[in-house]
Amino acid sequence: MTKTPLQLQRWQSLGTEQRQRLLALHIPPEQVEFAGTTAQAVAVCEAGSADEVAGLALLDADVPIGFVLLVRGSKLPDWAPHGGAALRAMRIDHREQGKGHGKAALALVTAWLCEHWPSCRTLALSVDDGNAAARRAYQAARFTEYAEPRAGRIGLVRYLSKAIELAPNGQVPAASTVLPH
Repeated sequence: MTKTPLQLQRWQSLGTEQRQRLLALHIPPEQVEFAGTTAQAVAVCEAGSADEVAGLALLDADVPIGFVLLVRGSKLPDWAPHGGAALRAMRIDHREQGKGHGKAALALVTAWLCEHWPSCRTLALSVDDGNAAARRAYQAARFTEYAEPRAGRIGLVRYLSKAIELAPNGQVPAASTVLPH
């Protein structure tokens, strides 16, 4: 069993083949229903300022297996705590789900925020109440509810957040995660 480091890389720095692979991620319709397509998330990334919008490919040995969209500043949704960042989308290719990549992506996002947006001390997200798998993953990653659920497009929406903290030594947490492959 070899070990493969997962990493995050900005959409803008991906090569043509990596971009094509990212846009071709297999996301089942029932998951698209909750938060849209990868192409929609990439469009938000391309339309925004790099200082306020970060589209990050989750790479396994330089091959895109997921995509994360982070926002802050004027792009922060009204439900997110002021001064923090919001996770607006997270996609993991269906063929790669169940391997711990979503959990690893959340850890990498924390490290990325510490390094690139250090003024953001909170990461918030919204999740549809019916998206049980995502809710379990966020709970395991220590996200907690901070606001009352609201009616959303397809049911109740829950609002979760977690504090972004530096490592005990004051350093940025490790920026890559190694998983058995």
